[in-house]
Amino acid sequence: MKEEVQKAIAPLIGQPLWALGRAVDLAWFEFGRRRTVTGWKGETREVGDYALHVQCAWRITLGEKVLVGRGDIFCPPEETDEPTTPDFDWQKANRFDRIVKKLFENESRQFTVLSVAAGDAGSFTISLQDGYTVQVFPQDSESGEHWRIFGPCTTRPHFVVTGKGIETT
Repeated sequence: MKEEVQKAIAPLIGQPLWALGRAVDLAWFEFGRRRTVTGWKGETREVGDYALHVQCAWRITLGEKVLVGRGDIFCPPEETDEPTTPDFDWQKANRFDRIVKKLFENESRQFTVLSVAAGDAGSFTISLQDGYTVQVFPQDSESGEHWRIFGPCTTRPHFVVTGKGIETT
């Protein structure tokens, strides 16, 4: 599996990472040049040459510090010592949204991919310029999707990692 993951993520080397966002709790990363495409609903949107969709544990680090990760999606925007209230709606606003907006400077900042390294069980690390890293690490054995990499609005196959192995669609 490690060799297949390495081969799937290797095309990211040299590409800019220019956007990170979410659809509910799925994190999406956009790499490569920006392209305007028409989506399946007829709307126009900007996509990269490569998209990485992650539904497992992930984080962006700088040195020994975690800047943002999957768990931030479920936290209030501002850190506090108070417990999260039961009525907190993470889907409206959360720490992830606030941190990503600042980190990517509203998509005006980008980070060049310097290297990629596949790990065990579908995990990998993307090393970015200035010491930043993106780390993805599947953490369960469920058969659902952990992550996928693909070319948005292209006919290239999707490379998908699940708790049961690799799929291509």
